[in-house]
Amino acid sequence: MIQPLLLLALVLVEPGTAKAQVPISGNYGLGGGLGQTSAIMPPQGTRIVENGWISYSIDRFVDGNGNDLGVGGTSVHAMRLAFKSVVPDVQILGGDYSYGLVLTYRDQVLRPAPGARTAYQIGDTVISPLGLGWHNGAWHTQVSYTFWAPTGRFQAGGAQNTGKGLWSHMFYAGTTWRQQTELPWSATLQARFETFGRQETTNIRPGDVLSIEAAFGKEVAKGVSLGLAAATSFQVSRQSGTPGGDPGKYRINIIGAEVVWKPKALPGFQIASRVGKDFDNRNSTEGVTALLSLAYAF
Repeated sequence: MIQPLLLLALVLVEPGTAKAQVPISGNYGLGGGLGQTSAIMPPQGTRIVENGWISYSIDRFVDGNGNDLGVGGTSVHAMRLAFKSVVPDVQILGGDYSYGLVLTYRDQVLRPAPGARTAYQIGDTVISPLGLGWHNGAWHTQVSYTFWAPTGRFQAGGAQNTGKGLWSHMFYAGTTWRQQTELPWSATLQARFETFGRQETTNIRPGDVLSIEAAFGKEVAKGVSLGLAAATSFQVSRQSGTPGGDPGKYRINIIGAEVVWKPKALPGFQIASRVGKDFDNRNSTEGVTALLSLAYAF
C-alpha cells in the first residue's frame, strides 16, 4: 500500500546547458514510482512518511546512436523525505483524494552532463496537489497531477547543479491488478506525460516526455514480495532554444527487480529495495540505480 509514494520519488535532472550537448531529461526518474502494486491508492485517512536513499552508478554516456562518448563514468547519490496523505471522507468523481510532497537532497543531478562535479545541496521540490484512486475488486486505478518547483541549485553552465532551473508538470495514470488471495500475484501498467517551462537565464525548453512502465510480482511469504519491472521513457518533442543548435531526442530503457518487506512485528512499516539497469539508451547515460526505502503508514 506504500508503493504509490514512490510515484514522486526520483527526480532525474540535468544541468541543461549548451556545454552539456545533451538534451535535458525529464524530472521523473524512470522506474522510481514503479512497483507491483504502485497504482493502488492507500485507504482513506492514511498518512505516509518515507525516507529514501538513491545511488546511481553511471557506466557511460551515450550519443544518439547508443555509442559510448568515451568520457568515463561517475556516481551520484541522493536522499529524499516524502510525505503523502489520503484525505478521509473526501472523494472527487468517486475517487479517493490524496496529496503529497517530496523534499530532495543530492550531490548532483542524477543524470548529469559529462564533467559534472558533486556538491551536496537541496534539490528541486516535488508537489502533488491532486491524486485520485478507485477500487473495484481486484482492480485499482490511480491518476494524479504533479509539479516540480525549481528550489535546487542552478547556474547556467554550472558543473555542480542540483536542480534544473525550471518549472515542470507531470500527468499520471496507472492500473494495478492484485489477486484476492492470501499470497497474491500483482501486476501494474502505468504511463506518465511530462511537459516543461523554459529554463531560467537560458530560455531552453526541454522536449515533452512520455514514460511507460510495467511490473509484476508475487507475495512469496506473509509480508514479503518479489517482483520484476521494465520501463521506457522518450521525448515526444524536441528540446528548443538551445544555443548552438538543439540536441536530438533521448530515450531511456530500464529493467530491474524489487524486494518489499512489511515486518509483522512493526505494523505500518515497509522496507523496499530496488535495483535497475539501463540498456539501449540514446543521448543519455547508462548505468545501475539502487534504491533503499523506509516508509511508515499510520
